[in-house]
Amino acid sequence: MDTKTIRFTIDRGIGTLTMNRPENLNAINLEMLDEMLRAIFSCTNNRDVRVIIIKGEGRAFSSGGDIKVMENILDRDAYTFMHDWIQRVHLLEMQLRTIPKPVIASIRGVASGQGMNLALACDLRIASESASFNQSFVRLGLTSEGTYFLSRLVGVGKATELFFTGATISAAEAMSLGILNRVVPDEQLEAETMKWAEQMATGPTEALGRTKLLINSGYKNQLDQHLAQESTLIAETARTEDFREAVKAFLEKRDPEFRGM
Repeated sequence: MDTKTIRFTIDRGIGTLTMNRPENLNAINLEMLDEMLRAIFSCTNNRDVRVIIIKGEGRAFSSGGDIKVMENILDRDAYTFMHDWIQRVHLLEMQLRTIPKPVIASIRGVASGQGMNLALACDLRIASESASFNQSFVRLGLTSEGTYFLSRLVGVGKATELFFTGATISAAEAMSLGILNRVVPDEQLEAETMKWAEQMATGPTEALGRTKLLINSGYKNQLDQHLAQESTLIAETARTEDFREAVKAFLEKRDPEFRGM
């Protein structure tokens, strides 16, 4: 895959997407959005990819939307430009939320604005102790993006405070609020991220994908709808080779060897 703003590699079932504009703290521009979309979309039906890691090159995860790009629209049709930009952001977030594979955000340094919300759109988040987070839209006089995810993670009251003030919070506070799943020492971030990814890359991929679908559906379904969908998806998973392997392994008193099928 030919890219200019990201790197994308696949190794042992792990697809790693690295935002690669370190000189701009991995600020997100339209080209990066398009390249991330292509990379994530390419993983959807690729059996070689069983888990995805998203991270930033250098000392930041992402400083958010590229302000230098926004400067170019001040004397143009800002509405059309911004509407197109945010639609691409939303398309990427939808792809991350609906791809039937786990997505892990590995966060070092700042995750600001759209950078923070990119992490929130992932399934799991691990951060270094020195990482920090903010919703910087208010500082630019913009309506905030990411209101769907943050409100559900931390509650309406705290989300409103973060959106209205643009305050920066530490990794420790983000962990206490439920934004993060894990916080690790800075020097251990890469190793701990890979350890977590390897666990899922050798797991029952189809079962994890259907569980992800149920988690997402739970935001909108009534209880009876959710339970009906849950029973159907569990039954479908019982047809997989991984389920058969897990039952055999249990009876044979050994660890299962999942193949993601």
